[in-house]
Order: sequence, then C-alpha cells, then structure tokens
Amino acid sequence: MEKRTNGSSHNTLGKTPFLGIVVLIVVLTGLVIDSTRADGDNFYADIIRLDNVTAKIHQSYVEELSSKELIDNAIQGMMKSLDPYTTYFETKEYEELRIHTEGKFGGLGIQISIRDDVLTVMTPISGTPASRAGVQSGDQIIEIDGESTKGITVEGAVNILRGAPGSRVAILIRRKGAPKDIEYTITREIIQIKAVPFYGIVGDSIGYIQLQAFSKEAASEVERAIKSLLKQGINGLVFDLRNNPGGLLPQAIEVADKFLSRKNLVVSTRGRVRNQNNEFFAAGPSVVPEDLPLGVLVDYSSASASEIVAGAIQDWDRGLVIGDTTFGKGSVQSVLPLDKNHHLKITTALYYTPSGRCINRPHLSRNDTTENGDDIEEQEPDTIEYQTQNGRIVYGGGGIVPDTVVKMDIPQLPIRALYGKDAFFQFANMEYPRLEKENRTVGPDFTIDDAMMERFYSYLDSIDFSYTSIAQHQFEEFKKKSGLVPDTSIDSATAQFMEMPQWSDTDLTTVKAAVAQMDSILKKDSMRALEQNESEIRRLLTNAFLVREFGQDNEIVFRKRLGEDTQLKAALEILADRAIYERLLRP
Repeated sequence: MEKRTNGSSHNTLGKTPFLGIVVLIVVLTGLVIDSTRADGDNFYADIIRLDNVTAKIHQSYVEELSSKELIDNAIQGMMKSLDPYTTYFETKEYEELRIHTEGKFGGLGIQISIRDDVLTVMTPISGTPASRAGVQSGDQIIEIDGESTKGITVEGAVNILRGAPGSRVAILIRRKGAPKDIEYTITREIIQIKAVPFYGIVGDSIGYIQLQAFSKEAASEVERAIKSLLKQGINGLVFDLRNNPGGLLPQAIEVADKFLSRKNLVVSTRGRVRNQNNEFFAAGPSVVPEDLPLGVLVDYSSASASEIVAGAIQDWDRGLVIGDTTFGKGSVQSVLPLDKNHHLKITTALYYTPSGRCINRPHLSRNDTTENGDDIEEQEPDTIEYQTQNGRIVYGGGGIVPDTVVKMDIPQLPIRALYGKDAFFQFANMEYPRLEKENRTVGPDFTIDDAMMERFYSYLDSIDFSYTSIAQHQFEEFKKKSGLVPDTSIDSATAQFMEMPQWSDTDLTTVKAAVAQMDSILKKDSMRALEQNESEIRRLLTNAFLVREFGQDNEIVFRKRLGEDTQLKAALEILADRAIYERLLRP
C-alpha cells in the first residue's frame, strides 16, 4: 500500500575484521531500538551468539565461504521467517524496483502476492495480456519460464515477469478445480491503467462507477464521475471496487472522502514503533448526498486501498458492501535505506477499519513448517464482534465480508481450457480481416453465426486444442497406476517397488483394446462438453470481437459485460428497493 522512507541510515559493513564491525553496528543500533524489543529478549547475547556461529563457519567449514555469502544467507533466512511483503534488496534488485515503479515496462497485467507460501495471482487487470489469456484470481504460479517459483519473493517474481514489450514469458498455473496444471505463453505489453475506465447510468436510474486503481488521479476522477451522474438525476450509486488491488494510502483517504462526512475516521494504522500509530480522517464534506443509496461491489481481488474504502463505508453504515469477501492485504510496508546500495522493505504496521477490525488476513509466514516439513496450522482468526455506527455486528479476521454475499459464476472446465489458450481473442484477431472483406460491421448487435462457429472449431483443430475432462484425467492416472502406459514421473526401480501389475501378452492385448475404446468414448464426451457450452462460447466470442473493434474501455464493451454481471444485478435490485436497502442497514 503506502511506501514510507525512513531517513536514517546505517554504516556499510567493512571487509576486515567484518564480524567485529557487524557486532558493533548491531549493538549500537540496538541502543536505539532496544525499547521496541519483545519481553524476554536478550538482544546483545543473541547477536554475540550469531557472531560466534558465523565466525566458526567462516574459519572452520570444510569449504571456504565468503563473509558476504554468509551474511546474505543469514539475511535471507530472517526474511523467510517474516511475512511475504518484507524483502531485502541488493543494489541490482533495488534499481530494478525503482525502474519498474518510475518508468515504463512491459508486463502481463497481473497483481501477485505470496499466499500459503505459493506465488498467487491477486487479480488480472482488465484488458491486459493476462486477462485476455484467462488468468484468474487465485491462480497459483508454480513455474516461470520452466523454473520453479518455490521460495520466490514477490519482487523476484515481478522482476522475472516484467520485460521488454513484445517479448514472451511462459507461466505454469495451478488452479483449484482444474484437472491438471495449465501453461500460458503470454506476450508482454506496456500496461496502462485508467483509474476510472467507465461510469454511466445502468438499470433504473442507478449510477455506476468502476474504480480500477488507486492512482494519483483516482480521487479526482471519482469526484468527476459522481458529479456527472448526479447531474443526470440518479436514484442510487454502485461503486465497483472488484479486481482493484489497491494503491496509495493518501488516495484511499481521498476516495473515501467523497462518500463520508467530515471528520469521519477512515482508517488507522498500528505498529510497534510509535510513529506508525496514526489515524486518518475524511476532510469532507461528502460529494455523494447522504440520502442517496450506495452499494459497494467487492470480490476476492479487492485488496489494500479497496478494503480501506469498503471497510470505512461499511463501518459508518454509509452504504452496503455487496459481492464476495475481499483479499485481506492490510499491512503497511516502509522502505528503509541501509546504505546507498542496500534497502529493506519491511512491514511496519497493520490497517484497522473505523470499528477496530484488522483488515489483514491471518496467514503463514514464508517458512512456517514443522520439522518434518508439514505446514503448521494458521493462526486463529479474529472472532471478536465489532459494531458499525448503527450497531450492526461485523467480524474481524482479515478482509471485508460483504453485507450481502453474491458469488460470481465460475466458468465450466471447457471454457477455462479455451481461456487458457487465449482462443477467443486470438480467433477474433484472425477472423477480423474476413469480416472486413465481407463488409460485416462489429457493433452492439453483432452475433456469431453458424458458419463462424464452424471456423472457430477448425481453428481449435489447427492449434491442436484438446480439452481434458476430469474423467479423462482420472483415466490417465488409472492407466499409469495399472502399468498400461509409462509414468514418466517415476523411474523403473520405483515402479518395481510400487509393485505395478504385470500383464500377460494375452491379457495386455485385451486390456489395451478396452482402453482404446474407453479413450475414444472419453474423447467424444469431451467434444460433447464443448458443444454443451456453445451458447457461452458464442457469448465470449462476441465479447472478443467487441474488444477487438472498440478496445477494452469502450462503453459498448462495458455495457455488454455489465448486462451479464450477476453481482451487479443483485446490487441494482437492492438499491432499487429503498425498504430493503434501509432494512439491511439496520441492526
């Protein structure tokens, strides 16, 4: 969320004698920070113990190790015991961070984090290469360009995923419910994000504003959209924070300011160091009239600044939060310079809503495991009851739980497989010249005819598209375990140890014939699954052509998508009925 810089600095480690200088620096630093240490700590004795271990290894270990290597490894060990957002930067890594935050770069268009010790997609940004390919919130990235992401930091992953526009990167995704891992090869593009890509009137005189990012322009763009909609006489307002990964804390305060009364508490931060304990209030007055019904849409991809705004609106009973529970990223990171070449980004505080709820979801640290390598149980969630201004009961535990929970429809497996190949958008690109030759225009009433569907299926054949159903996947596993096909994941000695069945020639011939017949049946079944989803395929192809024609942020594209939005429909129904809206805001 917010990056703060501490003006203090530390001396650079000397080369000789390096251990003594390390101890001196740390002890001197300890004189300053001693008041913040946990009860029972013996800071100086522990540092001397670390010094002794390091010295013994440096002097006596069978292989010669440099002092830098030892210290770097010790630092990385400390980082792994902390949360996923605390990172130590060497010179090159920090320079890459600075370039990526200040300059233009090519990327995939995803926000990522470490969840349960795995690199995870928080949200794909609408209209970017990752979004078009079908990358979804919650996807686990287990490989990048063939290299495992185990133990990787967020910054390390960002450095690999970003690159020159036009270059390609391969990622291997593990998705809950998918029968096997999915590989995407995605071309990097320059990622440009509008704070408010669309606003307008939807439903029965209900205003709609989508905030995509908390950039420096976010508050002014939101205010401009609100005033424009008010002039058109709206009867309610939907503020969409779905797929919004957050951004700058000052912008979160300013955006919340548009909906809250003057001097309403927006958020507070609490840390171990006194200067991290702060409260932030709305400057007011609210731009949105207090009697105008307000619905805030959120989902699992709403994080950080989005959760600050949604939590403040919920706690002050200024509107209803609708959708799915948010991500739970409620921690403050400060970038501290160690010297001119090294920096530490460290979590220094947590965010709390006006009612006192902690936004940060409880999570494991990077290496919270038992001695045998099993993950330990997560810390107990916050089950304390908190109250909104009206006396409604809300709970902590991280993230914002909506007042009305509305789950999004999850695409069927065949549709996810097509997304994985970026089939819709790629086919639209390939088919577009044909439409121009036939003088067919793409507009709001554009439809996919039968001839185009046949060409789409031919296109799938040309790219060797294959959809493996759960039944097919399970049958493949059965064949491996039965010794009917070689399992490349194990060697012959292991197979013998596992006592895989040995077939006679006669039995093997009979069984292989049955297996071939079953393979044929399952393949036909997979093709039928595509046909059963043809109406959804036609809809998604239509959307792909509209994006190809008008771009992702065009009003026609937005209105087409919003017309099919389950969560938005629920919000419109609530805001259209004042009695239901007011009842939901009562205890």
